[in-house]
Amino acid sequence: MAGILTTAAIEGYRTYTEHTISRARYRIGNTWYNGEITRKERMADGKVAVYIPILPQSANTVTITGVELYDRNDALWASKTESIRVEGVQEGVLYRFTFDIHEEVQS
Repeated sequence: MAGILTTAAIEGYRTYTEHTISRARYRIGNTWYNGEITRKERMADGKVAVYIPILPQSANTVTITGVELYDRNDALWASKTESIRVEGVQEGVLYRFTFDIHEEVQS
């Protein structure tokens, strides 16, 4: 069964998502830090990917416990609880959110 949305409509939602997500933050312990979105891309399978390098400036081992994305109006768009251990000041994480935007048809 075919969906009601056209290919152009699905593409429009993907483009809207790429343009609307504007900032990120991550949590270490109980503290939230602003993160920088360094890249947004369309993957070969059509998913929208958003990349955030997380480089804790700590000589100690830390654990990233959450990552969030916000839109241009500062509304929360995506939130993920994590448990990513980062050891020492020379390690970091390149975190990626992926969004699979498609129409699911139910019969």
